[in-house]
Amino acid sequence: MLRPLSRLGARPPCGPPAPLLLPARGRKTRHDPPTKSKVGRVATPPRVDPAEFFVLSERYRQYRQTVRALRLEFVSEVRRKVYEARAGVLAERKAREDATEHRELMAWNQAENQRLQELRIERLRQEARDREQQQAEEKARQAREAEACAQLKEREVLQLQEEAKNFITRENLEARVEEALDSPKNYNWAVTREGLVVRPQQKGS
Repeated sequence: MLRPLSRLGARPPCGPPAPLLLPARGRKTRHDPPTKSKVGRVATPPRVDPAEFFVLSERYRQYRQTVRALRLEFVSEVRRKVYEARAGVLAERKAREDATEHRELMAWNQAENQRLQELRIERLRQEARDREQQQAEEKARQAREAEACAQLKEREVLQLQEEAKNFITRENLEARVEEALDSPKNYNWAVTREGLVVRPQQKGS
């Protein structure tokens, strides 16, 4: 079959190139009318199950995501190998320098953490001492206030005891009545604007 095709597509020795002719069995061009059995036929697409469509879409998305991740991983690996092949000693030296710098930074970080921890412990201890001192001062103040209150109550009790000596009781009632009768007091007096006390004159004086 290749020989007739080669003869059909063979170019003449001179003149313009002849078009390549290929046989087509049972094929119609797009300009040919449809067959009688297919006249008026409406092509309807098959029905799609929504649940199945969702599952397939999700699986296709996961597939594309997985393939994309694998592709990126392979590209990164290839680039890394190319870079290592090109860089060679420089890449190794850079890696050693990076590792050394990382160790130094980690050591500095540990030293800084240790220093900050010591400062924090000292600050907590100082706060504890200050809190204890404040509590002691508060206790002392409360003790002084309690002592002052007790002294005030004691003075009030003593004053009340002194005043109780002049109270009128059943035992000294007659004596106090006789004392009041023997020493009458006149409250009929006035005070001038200059502050002088004016008492009324007694009869017969």
